[in-house]
Amino acid sequence: MRNLLAGFYTSLLGTQMVPVALAFAVLASGYGVSGLGLVLGASRLPTVVFILVGGVLADRLSRRSLLLMSDGVRAVSQAALAIWWFTGHVPLAALMFFAAVDGLGNAFFRPALSGLIPSLNEAATLQRANALIAFGRSISSLAGPAIGGVLVAAFNPGTVFAIDAVSYVIGVLFLLAVPRDAAAPRAVRTRVLADLREGWTEFRSRRWLWAGVLESSVMHLFGLSAYLVLGPQIAADSLGGPRAWGFTLAGFGAGAAVGGLLMVRFTARRPLVTAMIGSLGFAAALLPLALSAPLPAVVAGAFVAGSGLGVYSTLWETTLQSQIPRDVLSRVSAYDWFGSLVTLPLGYVLVGFAAPVVGADTFLMVGAAMAVIASTAVLSLPDVRGLTSDHPAARHTVS
Repeated sequence: MRNLLAGFYTSLLGTQMVPVALAFAVLASGYGVSGLGLVLGASRLPTVVFILVGGVLADRLSRRSLLLMSDGVRAVSQAALAIWWFTGHVPLAALMFFAAVDGLGNAFFRPALSGLIPSLNEAATLQRANALIAFGRSISSLAGPAIGGVLVAAFNPGTVFAIDAVSYVIGVLFLLAVPRDAAAPRAVRTRVLADLREGWTEFRSRRWLWAGVLESSVMHLFGLSAYLVLGPQIAADSLGGPRAWGFTLAGFGAGAAVGGLLMVRFTARRPLVTAMIGSLGFAAALLPLALSAPLPAVVAGAFVAGSGLGVYSTLWETTLQSQIPRDVLSRVSAYDWFGSLVTLPLGYVLVGFAAPVVGADTFLMVGAAMAVIASTAVLSLPDVRGLTSDHPAARHTVS
């Protein structure tokens, strides 16, 4: 587990520098908010399209091998983008292509990682392992954007793309030291569609699961898309440019680190209730931007939202891994990611083209309201309120 964490932390640090660099690369090239929406949409569309295939492969093949493949491809892609940036003007279509390659890597990385963690941990240490994963995400999202913002302001986005490529290479070296895992044993060989149907049956049989995924899809459509598309433009116009947006994302990461550390030390008796309360905090990231608040208030709101995310992500992953049979876990995780992310490309493009017409503050206020409504709706479900950390009822294979 130690080498897995080291590789994950290293590659993620480089990856978390990229959003600042990519946003200001698009804006500095004159492509505007609409161009940024297209690039961000391109980064998530391949994840949505291929993540179910990634889930099937992660339940059929070595999950470690899929992680290695994903990071290796993204290392080459980011190196190529860096070279292009240093040697000439990068067109919008090329920025979309490289963003899409990163999204494709995520489609195979995420379900493989979710399935690999339980094979490296006992049940008693599963929440701690997920908390350490979440903590790594948090620390990276704290340091990465801040470093990325400083590097973009001092040099250019190409420097960040090159560092990201190196971080993937280092991540691959650590992953090579992770024990090789075997594919889950299968009584009979089945077709891909049969595997997908089995995963879907497991997914839809649990109301707490599909309701939580629906909540995430609403949050991504109305909240996260507005935050990530409009935030850089607001920072460029009135908060101080890339450094300000880097510090804002760093504030988000600092909050997530605090939330993750809490979950290392404490076990939630009702994990989904605690997770959904944490997700309510995302509204705090949107409101200061909508109200044209000064930078300290924007960073403080990001910190509150990040704290909630650190709690939410740890408890959601732990619940999923403890309640879903291991032989279908990656497929169910893929349906989780698919449902959560399917609205994000649309949200990016919608915000990019419509915000100049209806106003950025309107989109941000709507996003904050939807974050509260969606989380509260899931909290009202008896399945969510009744599931406890030691509840075994949901862990079964549906025939």
